[in-house]
Amino acid sequence: MHVNIFAPSFRITFMTKPAFRPQPVQGFIESDECLHSLQTHVQEIMQAQRIWKKIVPAGLAQASRIGQIEAGTVSVYADNGAAAAKLRQLVTRITASLVEHGIEVAAIRIKVRAQAIPTRQRTVNKPQLTNVALQQLDDLQQRLEAGSLKTALTTLLHRHR
Repeated sequence: MHVNIFAPSFRITFMTKPAFRPQPVQGFIESDECLHSLQTHVQEIMQAQRIWKKIVPAGLAQASRIGQIEAGTVSVYADNGAAAAKLRQLVTRITASLVEHGIEVAAIRIKVRAQAIPTRQRTVNKPQLTNVALQQLDDLQQRLEAGSLKTALTTLLHRHR
């Protein structure tokens, strides 16, 4: 900001920078062959993921995702072994459904891989034990003979105190 206090009318004038014209991101991506190829590939995977969520049972869709599509091979990442095993049982049906939706699939590879992007942690509603309940459990724990029940009660009491 430039203030001219000696001018007869005391005007405030602003000094401006030369006009800068930002280039649209899409234009930048399309101008580079490598970036354009990458964008096309990412869009293909995103489209396959949308289809995946429609054709795979809801629980499995939440525990898995399309990881890569290359030369007709679709790599699917499952969050755990149980989801991967169930997906392997459904591979034939899933392959047919993907082909029906226009995705060229020669093979599906299923890999166990924990989520790269962690989901929001669920809050556990852990009710507090009253003082009376804690005292009664403590009395019970004192009367028990050594064993797994006594050990479990000891652990419970330590966690709630």
